[in-house]
Amino acid sequence: MRSSTCFLWILTLTAACVLEDQPVGDADAGICGPCPTPRPVCHEEAEMCVQCTAQDSSACLDDTTVCNAETFECVECTANSDCINPTAARCDTETNQCTGCESATDCEGITGLRACNAGACVQCTNDANCDGKSCNTNTFDCTTTDVGSLETCEQCVVDSECGDANNRCVAMFYQGTRHLNADSGYCLKTTDGGCERPYAITLQTRPSLSGEPLEDYCGINEMLATCEAVRALLNDDRCPDGDDFQCPQPSGLCREVGNLLNRCTYQCGLPVQCPSDPPADSCGSSGSGGDDYCGG
Repeated sequence: MRSSTCFLWILTLTAACVLEDQPVGDADAGICGPCPTPRPVCHEEAEMCVQCTAQDSSACLDDTTVCNAETFECVECTANSDCINPTAARCDTETNQCTGCESATDCEGITGLRACNAGACVQCTNDANCDGKSCNTNTFDCTTTDVGSLETCEQCVVDSECGDANNRCVAMFYQGTRHLNADSGYCLKTTDGGCERPYAITLQTRPSLSGEPLEDYCGINEMLATCEAVRALLNDDRCPDGDDFQCPQPSGLCREVGNLLNRCTYQCGLPVQCPSDPPADSCGSSGSGGDDYCGG
C-alpha cells in the first residue's frame, strides 16, 4: 500500500515538472512563435517571422523607413514618392534606393521643383517652367520678372527678361568696377543695325549673362555714367532739394536741364552720349558744378 501511494506521488510530480518546462506565453505568440529581433513581425499567411509587412513597418527606421511588400524587408524606397531629397528624387526599383532624377517626371513629388538638371530637381531649366516669369539658367531659379518686360539699360539677370529686339543681359562697369554686382547685368542691344542715342558707345566683345557668344553692344560711357542715371534723365526724375544724392548714385547729378530746374542727369563727354530729345540733348556745364552734363 505504501509503495502504491509513493508511485502516484512520483507521477504527479513528474507531470508538474513537464508543465513547468513549457515556454511561457506560447499561447499569445501566434503561429510564428516568438520572433527574433532582426525579424520581429509575424507574417501569418506565410507562418514565418519577417522584418516588416505592409501592416507593420515599425521596425523600419532611420534611412530604411519603407517596407518592401514583396520581400518583407525595410528599404529606403519603393516609389518616387518615398524620395523627398531634391538631389535624390528618383527611386531605383532594382536597389530600392533614392538616387538622382533623370527627367522632370521624377521631380513631381518635390514641391516647387518642376525640372531636372544634372540629377537634381530645380525650379526651372527654361522659361516654360516659370508661369510667365524668366528662368535664371545660371541658378535654375525662376525670377520675379515677366519674360520680355525690361527695357534697355534696366537691370537684369538673364537674357529673356529683356524685351527690346536684339537686347541681351550684359555685364556693365562703372569706372572700372563691376556694376552693380557680379550676378546681374543690364539689357543692352547688339550693334546690329547701328546704335542710337543715348546708347551710342560701343561696348566691345562682351558675353551675355545667359552665355550667348561674345558680341558688341550699344552702351554708355562707363567712366562717366551708370544706366540708373541715364534712365533717371530719360524719365525726367526730379531732385527737389538740388542735391545730387536725390538722383541715382554713384553717377547721378542734380542740375538745371535746359530751363528745367532740379532734374537728374549725368556727366557726358559728347552730345551723342545724351538723349536725342531737347533739352537733354546737349552736353555742357551751364555754370553748374563745372562738369559737362547732359542738358547743360
